[in-house]
Amino acid sequence: MSEKKDKTIFEVLQEINEETSKNYGIIKQPEKKFQGWDQDIQAWDRRFSKRMTDMERFLNKQMGKVERFFE
Repeated sequence: MSEKKDKTIFEVLQEINEETSKNYGIIKQPEKKFQGWDQDIQAWDRRFSKRMTDMERFLNKQMGKVERFFE
């Protein structure tokens, strides 16, 4: 199974912009494209949510250290 490179949100939006800018906004195979874009955006959202959760854990840990320091 080949691993697909994860697209950034900017790459997905750029791809959407390029597709809608050519052929007077007519998209060839729109369902296939929409599904692909939806999957790319969902994958990005999962990665983003994980990063934010990890950041929240880190900040909570650091705040605990700061609070203990000033007790």
